[in-house]
Amino acid sequence: MSEQRLSKLQKWILENCFTVTVLMDRAALKALNHITRCYRCKECPKTNERVRLGRNTANFITHICVDDNFACPYFDFYKEDILLSFFSLTPNNSLAHISRVQHFQDSPDYAKAHVTVHRSIINLEEKGYIYAFSAFREDSLEIHLTDKGIEKAAELLKIDDYTSLIGC
Repeated sequence: MSEQRLSKLQKWILENCFTVTVLMDRAALKALNHITRCYRCKECPKTNERVRLGRNTANFITHICVDDNFACPYFDFYKEDILLSFFSLTPNNSLAHISRVQHFQDSPDYAKAHVTVHRSIINLEEKGYIYAFSAFREDSLEIHLTDKGIEKAAELLKIDDYTSLIGC
C-alpha cells in the first residue's frame, strides 16, 4: 500500500509535468532563466506539435517547433521548475549567462530542497511514472512522464479523457 502512495511533492511533480508537457501550459510555474530564443514566445503553443520519442517505458512526449524543426524547451519540465516553483528558491542570476541551468546555491534551503527533489525523482522513476535524464549539464534534469505517469497525473488532475490530448 505504501508503494502506491505519493507525497505532496511527487503529486505536484506529476500534475505539473502533465500540465506543461501534455496540456502545453506553463502559466502556473515561475519562468526559468532560459537563454533559448523561443522560450518566452507566446506563439509556442501554435507552432509546436507533439512527438513521441523513445521506446517502452521511456516513450515520452516532446514538442517540435514547426517553424525551426527543432525541439522546443518551452514545454519541457525541469528539476529547476520544481526548485523554483515548489520550493520558491531564488536563483543566482549572476550565473545565468553561463548555461540554461538555474543556480540556486545561494538560497539558504538549497541543499535540503535539492536532496528532497532528487529522492522524489528517483522514487517516481522506480515506480515507473517518470523518465528523467541529464539535460545540457549533469546538474540539470529534464523530466518526462511515461504512459503510466500520464495515467496517474490525469487521475490526480481528474481528467477523464486525456487520450485525445496525447494523440501522437
